Amino acid sequence: MDKVLMHVDVLLKGLNEDLDPNLGADLGVCFRVTGDSIPVQLPGSVTALRQWYIHPGERDSESPLVTLPGTPDISENPLPPFYPVTALGGTFDHLHSGHKILLSMGAFITCEKLIVGITDDVLLQNKANKHVLENLSTRTEQVRKFLQFFKPDIEADIVPITDVYGPTGWDPNIQALVVSRETLSGADAIAKHRKEKGLSQLKTFIIDVISSTAASLDHEDANFLKQHKLSSTFIRQWIVDRNKQEEEEEKGQAG
Repeated sequence: MDKVLMHVDVLLKGLNEDLDPNLGADLGVCFRVTGDSIPVQLPGSVTALRQWYIHPGERDSESPLVTLPGTPDISENPLPPFYPVTALGGTFDHLHSGHKILLSMGAFITCEKLIVGITDDVLLQNKANKHVLENLSTRTEQVRKFLQFFKPDIEADIVPITDVYGPTGWDPNIQALVVSRETLSGADAIAKHRKEKGLSQLKTFIIDVISSTAASLDHEDANFLKQHKLSSTFIRQWIVDRNKQEEEEEKGQAG
């Protein structure tokens, strides 16, 4: 527990897909399952890492098990089609699992270009604990790195936005929009704006909100979702509390 800033990414690749030769760059350890068999050639950047083997079923006793929702019937839920250009937006401060799910879905349904609108610094002046909020360039780079890792064969057009619309307010080439359940009102505003401007309507995909203890928050109230979701606000508060704790410990040792 208490590993809020730890990044865990899951990369799903087919046996006929090439792996990025720099996949293991900037990493320290490769965790593997004892007795695993990998039928593809791993990049040297991965094999050069320290290998840490974990026995199947082993887990941190302090970490609660998360109950996942039942697996849907594929015949009832066909895979979504691909779209040439998809858009999504957010603050993307201290990139976390909720952000990655949103970005992954956007990349998954896109075959050419994914437009990611990142809230400009000028709109974040009233955010809680803004002194530990990452600047625009850092947030942009983290999003770019994740998309390059997840789906490098599409164009990632990452742009700062200063309103709810971003490129969806004027770009006629966008076909799809990905939003989280708590930001459905933003999707409605975009739909209304595009209709007024004579632009085509977007196919909207909705991503469930997750918390630190549940796979999803199945709730319709936007305020409830904001209060209980895994969020950058929570992470910033954790950083502030952790820094304060470390300062108090240092003062205690000095005294």
